[in-house]
Amino acid sequence: MAKRVIIGESGGPTPVIDWEVAGALSQGQEKGWEVYGMRNGLEGLLNANIPGNIVDLTEMDAQSFVFNGPGAGLGTTRIKPTKEEYKRIAQNLKHLRINAIIYFGGNDSADQLKGLKDFADDIAAIHGIKTVDNDLPVTHHCPGFGSAALYNATALKNVHNDFTSYKVKANFEIDGKIVQGYGTAPVIIYQVMGRKAGWLAQAAGLAKSDAKGDLCPDRPPHIILSKEVPFSVDEFLDKADEVISRLGEVCVIVQEDLTDAKTGKGLAEIKAENVVLDPHGNIQHGRAGSFQPAVYIAGLISTKLRVGTVPGEIKEAALVPQHIQRSCMMSNVDAAEAYKVGAACIDALEQGLTGKSVILKRDTGKTYTDLTALENIAKQERNVPLEYINGLEGPTQDFIDEFLYLIEGPMGIPRYSHMKFKPVEIPRAIASNPYVKKREPERTT
Repeated sequence: MAKRVIIGESGGPTPVIDWEVAGALSQGQEKGWEVYGMRNGLEGLLNANIPGNIVDLTEMDAQSFVFNGPGAGLGTTRIKPTKEEYKRIAQNLKHLRINAIIYFGGNDSADQLKGLKDFADDIAAIHGIKTVDNDLPVTHHCPGFGSAALYNATALKNVHNDFTSYKVKANFEIDGKIVQGYGTAPVIIYQVMGRKAGWLAQAAGLAKSDAKGDLCPDRPPHIILSKEVPFSVDEFLDKADEVISRLGEVCVIVQEDLTDAKTGKGLAEIKAENVVLDPHGNIQHGRAGSFQPAVYIAGLISTKLRVGTVPGEIKEAALVPQHIQRSCMMSNVDAAEAYKVGAACIDALEQGLTGKSVILKRDTGKTYTDLTALENIAKQERNVPLEYINGLEGPTQDFIDEFLYLIEGPMGIPRYSHMKFKPVEIPRAIASNPYVKKREPERTT
């Protein structure tokens, strides 16, 4: 019987998921496998009667996937098959004379593959990890994470340069006295993906590193709110007050859901008017009616924050890039590792293995593929270890040392001048007769 493998992609695409397909296809061709593809993962396999849902990749140039751009070249799916659907999928595999399946995805995708094995245990099943959330256990990190981290760090650098241009000092008359303070204090709230773990939130802190890779505490982002650190409104506002008082600005990263310090529940669960779940029971954060914590945080800033050094205006902007962060930039390091994961899936089949997930390990500065039981990935999660987090200030130097290479090192993100200006000596006529703006009345909530 011919060696015939079918490949599928599942879950949220990443900028490098197709590099996994390319690695598997290239390695499969080299090892003499017939390689099929299922459009839209198990959903396409379930509907195999529709022409084009099952495609023959055997003679296709693997580089076609490398140059496909972001997204999933074979399409993706969020399906959670029922028992009857698993039976039909297993029957279709048999009729197609498939003897192996490779499925690229996260923990839900691994769970789908595990479920299929109960109905098709004679078909070798190998899972290849990927997820921008980076929330899978056992593995050091996941393909897709580095590229999304690169985008967020770059976007944050640029939007900070843009928005903080509004920072200005002015003279104000307060209680009959002339004081100097901020006429405009910019506040950026930037929301990152991550349903249940704050890996991308903490990775945004890679922007705090200098050209040597050293952590610079006062560089943006100044506050990072992630699931691992319970969220307290008062603690957050106190920290925001402290940063604005000192720097005249604050840049906040917020994960798409947080843990409420009082109840231990997800903030989305408490604040959302309508909680919508996907087929796997996960709260959907990217839909039109979803609760957006960046907007919520901006509301707290605008209605509750009063900073003594800002007699003028706190100017806030809530940014929710959502899918943009996983589709607009690719790390070459991330792509190369994804390619290795794909090739390792074929290598596992060549060894006669099944029920395995290809993961990534890192030791002495080198990253390599390894295998773990499918059960160790399916429906499992991993948060950011607390030793990597310095409270609301974000990642530690150890976090930066461990993961900065994924965004191609310190020079993978823009490096801009800090614009050190020498003040001009102020003429007496100007110093003695300043322009004074009367402070606006307090805003009411």
